[in-house]
Amino acid sequence: MIVAALSPISSPLFAPYTTASPSSSQLIFLMEPPPRLSFSNSTGASVSCAAHGTPAPTITWLTEDGVPVSDVPGLREALPNGTLWLGAFSAAQYRSDVHAAVYRCRAAGTVGTVLSRDMRLEAVMDVSWDVRVQPTHGVSGGAALMSCAATAAVRPHVTVTRWFKDGAVLAPLVADAGGHFMIGGSRGDILVIREARPDDASSYSCEAQHVLTGEKRRSPSAMIAVSHQTGSMAPRILTISEDETVPQGGDIRLVCCAIGSPPPAYSWFRHANGRLSPVSNSIRISVSDQVLIVRRAQLSDSGVWTCRAHNQYGEQRRDARLRVRTRLVVSVHPQLQVANSGSSVQFNCSVEGGEARVRWLHDGVPVGGGERMLRVHAVVRAHRGMYQCFAERDLDSAQAAAELRLGDTAPELHYTFIEQALHPGPALALHCSASGSPPPRFNWLLDMQPVEEHSTAQRSISQFMSPNGDIVSYLNITSVRPDDGGRYTCRAQNTRGAVEHSTRLNVYGPPSIRNIGPVRVVAGVNTTIFCPYSGFPISDIRWQRGGLDVGSTGRALSGSGGELLLWPAEPADAGVYSCRVSAPSGQYAQKDVQIFVRNPPKIAGFSFPADLVEGSSIQVLCGITSGDKPVYFSWLKDGQHVPSNLQVQEKSLDEFSFLIFSHVTSKHSGEYTCVASNSAAEVNHTARLAVKVAPSWVYEPQDVSALLGTQIIVHCATKGYPEPRITWLKAQGSSSTDFRPLSRLELPMAVLGNGSLSAAAAAHAHEGRYMCRSDNSVGRGLSKVITVSVNEPAHFEFSSRNMSVRRTASAALQCSARGDAPIQLHWTHNMQRLDLSTYRVSVSEKRSESGASSTLTVAHAQRRDSGVYRCRAENAYGRDELLIYLAVQEFPEAPRGLTVVRREGRAARLSWRRGYDGNARLRAYRLQYRVVGDARRAADWTDAPTRDLSPDLLIQRQDSPEPDSEVILEYRVDGLRPATAYALRLAAVNDIGDSEYSESVIVQTLEEAPSEAPRNVEVQADAPGELLVKWQAPSQESWNGELLGFALWCRGDNTSLALTVPGWAAAHARLAGLRAHASYEVRVRAFNAIGAGPSCAPLAATTLEDVPEAPPQHIRCEPLSAQSFRVWWEPPPAKSRGGLLLGYEIMYQEAGSLDGIWERRRSGGGEAQVAGLRAGNYSIRVAARNAAGLGPPADAYCSTLDDIPGPPADIKAIPISEDAVIVSWLAPAQKNGKIRHYTVYNRPQRSGPHAHALAPHSAEEQMLEVRGLQESQLYEFWVTAATAAGEGEMSAIVAKKPSARAGAKLWSFPRRITAAEGTRVVLSCGSAGSTTPMRVWSRRRPPTPATDPRIRIEGYRLVIPKLDASLSDNYTCTVRNMWGEERGTWELRAVPPPSRPRLRLTSAATTALILAWDASDAHSFTLEYARGDGAWQSAWVAGAARAHALRRLSCGAPYRLRLTAHNAAGSSAPSDVLTAATTGGVSKPAEEKHLISSNNSCVKLNFLTWDSNSCPLIHFVISIRGFEETAWRSETVGLEAVPTALCGLPSATWYHLKVVAFSTAGTTTATYYFSTLTDDGEHIAPPAQFPSGGEIDQLMGGVMLLTAGIAALVLALSFLGIFVFNKSTTSSCFRKGYEQSGVSEEDKSVEKRDNRRNCQQVYTSSPIKNLNTKKEQQEMYEISPYATFSMAGGAGGAGAGPEAGGGTLRTFGRAEPAPLSAAPPRAAHAHRSPAHTDEYTLSRAMTLMVRRTESDSDSSGSPCAECNSSVAYRMPLAPAKEEVFRAVTDSSAESCAGSGPRDKSRRRPRRHHVPNASRFQQQRQEQERRDFTIHV
Repeated sequence: MIVAALSPISSPLFAPYTTASPSSSQLIFLMEPPPRLSFSNSTGASVSCAAHGTPAPTITWLTEDGVPVSDVPGLREALPNGTLWLGAFSAAQYRSDVHAAVYRCRAAGTVGTVLSRDMRLEAVMDVSWDVRVQPTHGVSGGAALMSCAATAAVRPHVTVTRWFKDGAVLAPLVADAGGHFMIGGSRGDILVIREARPDDASSYSCEAQHVLTGEKRRSPSAMIAVSHQTGSMAPRILTISEDETVPQGGDIRLVCCAIGSPPPAYSWFRHANGRLSPVSNSIRISVSDQVLIVRRAQLSDSGVWTCRAHNQYGEQRRDARLRVRTRLVVSVHPQLQVANSGSSVQFNCSVEGGEARVRWLHDGVPVGGGERMLRVHAVVRAHRGMYQCFAERDLDSAQAAAELRLGDTAPELHYTFIEQALHPGPALALHCSASGSPPPRFNWLLDMQPVEEHSTAQRSISQFMSPNGDIVSYLNITSVRPDDGGRYTCRAQNTRGAVEHSTRLNVYGPPSIRNIGPVRVVAGVNTTIFCPYSGFPISDIRWQRGGLDVGSTGRALSGSGGELLLWPAEPADAGVYSCRVSAPSGQYAQKDVQIFVRNPPKIAGFSFPADLVEGSSIQVLCGITSGDKPVYFSWLKDGQHVPSNLQVQEKSLDEFSFLIFSHVTSKHSGEYTCVASNSAAEVNHTARLAVKVAPSWVYEPQDVSALLGTQIIVHCATKGYPEPRITWLKAQGSSSTDFRPLSRLELPMAVLGNGSLSAAAAAHAHEGRYMCRSDNSVGRGLSKVITVSVNEPAHFEFSSRNMSVRRTASAALQCSARGDAPIQLHWTHNMQRLDLSTYRVSVSEKRSESGASSTLTVAHAQRRDSGVYRCRAENAYGRDELLIYLAVQEFPEAPRGLTVVRREGRAARLSWRRGYDGNARLRAYRLQYRVVGDARRAADWTDAPTRDLSPDLLIQRQDSPEPDSEVILEYRVDGLRPATAYALRLAAVNDIGDSEYSESVIVQTLEEAPSEAPRNVEVQADAPGELLVKWQAPSQESWNGELLGFALWCRGDNTSLALTVPGWAAAHARLAGLRAHASYEVRVRAFNAIGAGPSCAPLAATTLEDVPEAPPQHIRCEPLSAQSFRVWWEPPPAKSRGGLLLGYEIMYQEAGSLDGIWERRRSGGGEAQVAGLRAGNYSIRVAARNAAGLGPPADAYCSTLDDIPGPPADIKAIPISEDAVIVSWLAPAQKNGKIRHYTVYNRPQRSGPHAHALAPHSAEEQMLEVRGLQESQLYEFWVTAATAAGEGEMSAIVAKKPSARAGAKLWSFPRRITAAEGTRVVLSCGSAGSTTPMRVWSRRRPPTPATDPRIRIEGYRLVIPKLDASLSDNYTCTVRNMWGEERGTWELRAVPPPSRPRLRLTSAATTALILAWDASDAHSFTLEYARGDGAWQSAWVAGAARAHALRRLSCGAPYRLRLTAHNAAGSSAPSDVLTAATTGGVSKPAEEKHLISSNNSCVKLNFLTWDSNSCPLIHFVISIRGFEETAWRSETVGLEAVPTALCGLPSATWYHLKVVAFSTAGTTTATYYFSTLTDDGEHIAPPAQFPSGGEIDQLMGGVMLLTAGIAALVLALSFLGIFVFNKSTTSSCFRKGYEQSGVSEEDKSVEKRDNRRNCQQVYTSSPIKNLNTKKEQQEMYEISPYATFSMAGGAGGAGAGPEAGGGTLRTFGRAEPAPLSAAPPRAAHAHRSPAHTDEYTLSRAMTLMVRRTESDSDSSGSPCAECNSSVAYRMPLAPAKEEVFRAVTDSSAESCAGSGPRDKSRRRPRRHHVPNASRFQQQRQEQERRDFTIHV
């Protein structure tokens, strides 16, 4: 039988086993992933995780839900070494589950598992970013500030690494607090310039680094403006570090930057306990004006810091919030605990770094709650492992781990056997394994009896330790028998306890019951008793007592498995029980079991008295009320044996035990346990002993004295049991016994947890007597009365105050100080003691209980009374100062030195020196301006508009680096009109009033691009391939300067043309060279020296049709019949049709005819049938036809089918002997095809059959000898011709007789022969007779053929190799013999070719030449043309034409032309070569003043000013290089509406510029020299010698010649001026103004007449008054300031060249009210920009200036471009400004070839700089000044 819950059985013999315990160490992370990881998608990232442990732990990466990380190819991979790899990816590859996920690392080892903190992954997309510096305005002596800001998208990931000033690196972080530069902000992104000076107005930049990619960016440079103090202004804080974060232990600079006048002072305060406390310098915290430096920041530094900026005119405060970011630090204590089984342990989690959430994990599984203490009760094996505490907050997390190891632990079973049924015979092994510390030992029981007691040879037990430390035990049975059946138990036990497992083993066999001894049970314990039987199967198990079943007794029960249940066991259950086991077969077994019931001890309750105090005596009795004897007693205190030092006595007897305390103290307090044990059980009872202790002082309170506003802390601490309660009371009234608890008083005081009394800020209400009372109801308690005193130092309610008073008024300055008496008050003014001896200054004082006051009175305040008045208060506890800023205010003074420092198109920058501000805040400067010379407004300032300029809009700078130099203010006046003269003046405005206006200045705004498009633009198609564009100039108000011309752009037909037309009066242009009948879009813009204005609306136009340029293609034909054929063709190419094809014209005639007529037919399609013909060959021509006419034809030859021929044209029969006759004939006149052969017939006359003979066709004239005839027989002869169609008609019949005496006869046929000149002619004189005739040739005109070398006699033929007109004659051939003679005459006519035409030029256009020639009898012409010396090209012209327009030629190009006529006889000789040229020419280089403008890094080229000279411009090739460079930098650009900019040039550098302009007429090359400006916008001096290069090399040798030429030019101009002066009154528009003389006929155009009419006006420099006549009133005008006129020394027009002495007349502004005889201006900088013109001249003198111009006269912006001048002019005696740009202009060889004398006269003279030429240039300028002066 087996009894549960028995007391442990003594250990039986334990089987031997082996141990193999591996060593291990605690598991910790060596490398843990960060709480947040940001990385760039362009770089990817790798995160490492490593842990330490023995053996080495396994590292696994997990996702947020605990699933191991899977690899994503190319994006994510968990490497075997514990690294998580994240690859670079594109935007399309972004996955939120990969790139925006939460990861953690797991380390698993034998001791347990730990998890890392969560890592939140953030993938930052790589975007383009930059960094820029944002400056603030600085005031001299104050602070200036610059911030460095990156693009918002990357700003959180960018830090500033360096600052630069003028390219030099500033210190990365200036450590000292007194430096000139300070870098602040958490990212170093703020640069503070302290005590800014004008020389700090430099170029600043910053460098920032992307912390994820490592990329660095440097910002563009930014200028900071440092202005001088203007007037007075209260401080205004521009910026402050409003919200900064610094890591704990790091350094931070809080920046506060303000402006004010005078510069403000700074104070910093700390918010603490509800009030502001001044910040004083310490080791960690220091103040340096604008910057508060916090070093090694601590968590206590978090909070609000206040910056106060103040000066005599006011103050401003702003708060800065500082956050100290601390790292969470977690620790778990203890880190290692070894606990015995069943005990309790606890882990404490400590978190540093701020508030955080806490959670616990056990081997990676959440346990516990959110408390910082984790308790583990009743430790078992499952509790061992790693415990982690996680602390988490928004952006941070941390963890720490501790290990729980098991010490002595009760055994735990891990593997057990199961119930089974076996037949006898087989082997069996029962297996159990367990763990525990110390290692347990196994006992095997069979029916609760050790197996050893049933030992047989077939049973054995083995036991050993597994590799994981478990104890494994086997019960082996070699051969199972029926008596082996029973209930087997494996029990593991060690010193900490035991554990067992029981299950039956059933073996087939008869029932049997083993013998067992008595069973002992404990009363009160549930007990189960099993019957120890064997055998199987069993059908019934019964328990009986006293012959009755236990179930019938009502006490004991029988379980479902046959077990006896005593629940619980009682003493009455003792006795003998019988167990009966029955088998289904009826067999049974029965045995008795003796049961004894044991009683455990039962302790009577005891307790300690509740009112024990120290010194008392007590004893306590622990006795039992029942239980088997003997009973053993023992005592414990707080779970341990009672310490001997407590001197407690223990006395025990059989049934009770005493615990005696002779003198109790607080040390005796605790829990006392009485333990009683017997053979049945061990029981205990616990009672608590509490000794009450009266309170005693730990810290006795003392009197306290505190300053007003400081913290009050009064300490009071006691001890005792129970813990004393501390109460604070305050005395009320004069009675010392009237104390009231603070809780009932409305005092801002608090009692801290340790009993101390605290007040954040001491106040007078805190003064008094306080009592600290401590009581715990033991004894009398403690109390102590102390006194709290609050001392008030002398202080003011405010630290500063502003006060203002008007001049001459009285001022009363009052200061009231509070504090403990006595208080002393003292006054100072500007740090000097007051002189109270004067009548104007007096001081009075008053005193009161709360303090004292003083009043300072200043009578009749003067300017010197302004300043800082300090009222100083002092007593025994402190001192304070009150600053009173007194401002004696008055009207401001007018601004001084108003000048114009920069001009723009619609703005001007003014500068002035500020006057005295009246000691009042300057509210504004009042600007007044008006247009000079505007007839629509009054000439005074009555209606002039005004603007109020806020001081914030002004720029300040110092005139020199000296600290005391004057402040210059600048303002940009915008809203002006371009190219307009304005008068401006300025007044200052403060709170008192306005100042007088300053002197006025005159400014002429710069030009801008025109603001309107040309008007009334029309496009006309008036010629094939040409468009005439007409327009009207935009309104003059929109010119915005001098209108230089117009630019046209034409686009269409895959082409683009650009054309410039110079001159403001230009109104039309022709676009030529276009394709006929094509659509084009035309745009027109007006332009000036700045650029082009807006374009007109695009106009679409289609060119006129022209005759087709190409013939039809691929002509083919085929015969249809003997009278017709078919011809077909392809149309001309689409681009060569010249318009819409209307059809085709077919021309044809018989081939080989000299006098044939061309027949014509028309066809509407691509084929035609020609009918009604005679059979034969034909020449055919096909030409395309459109509305403009016929195009060139295409030639072909066609033939019809053969027809039967006509009869031979003639026939002869000549006897030559008695039996032979020669028959000759001429070919048929109508061959009707190709004659294949002839048939010669003969027959006797009128009888007999005929005979025939065949003769092949060989010539026009043939003969055949017929023989075999009979003499004297008359024969008839005839001939027929045959073609492929058959035999034709017979000829005439001739009859002849053969004769032996035949006379000489001609068988040839004399006739008329017509042949073309130059051809070979053969005259055949064939003869026959009975004897061979003799032959003689003769002609009508000498010489005879025999003597003429041009004629050869070859047998019977007369041969003329080359026929000409002189050989046309009658040729006679005479033959004779003895029987007779015959003579024949041939009339030979030479048909001449056409006569040689005479070609002439009718007119020329830009792309066309109109040609004409004399009449001719040609049927067509070939017109040949070649450009220059190029190859010839040809064009077909119809024979009826007498003129032809040769179009689509190159513009401005020379051509050679010749004409050849053609007819049937041939071609004439070519005409004489005609040389002609299309109009236009190569482009003309622009003037450098119009073309080039530069700054310090760029040059702009306005190619619109490049004259295209009527020929479209194609593009420009720009080449540039510095004087010190060898390589050219080239670029190709087109003609654009905006100037071309070349940037990236070093400043202050001279350059060599070469421009090659490509147009349809050729190329033009121009060379210029220019320089970039300095960084300050100034020009640099020219070099001593210009380098060689380009065209300048060709000119260096001719320096002397050029010098002489210029001198001659000046001399010629002088004579010309004298000549003009002496001309009649009709020759000068300036003298009389009615007519200009010397105008040639070719200049009489509308524009010229308009110009001459404009000359009929007289201009004067001042308003006209007292005009005598109405006529004078009509003819006198006021000269507008800055008006510009063009002057010419002779006749104007296109042909006027430089020799004409043209110039530009320009007026300057009229001074108001300065006299005309003002002093000469200061010398200007030699290279000063026009934008910086010395305005002295503009404001002091009324001057007209003449500037020499080199452009054509029609390019002037004034309509008086042709006027002659007969008056003298005077310029101001200022050095002429040296030209910045120097040009050398030349054209290519091609352009030179096309320029005629007129072009050369128009060409601008070359200008260049030669070595040491500056003296020559000065002489030249001086000469020009003398020659071109105007006296006004």
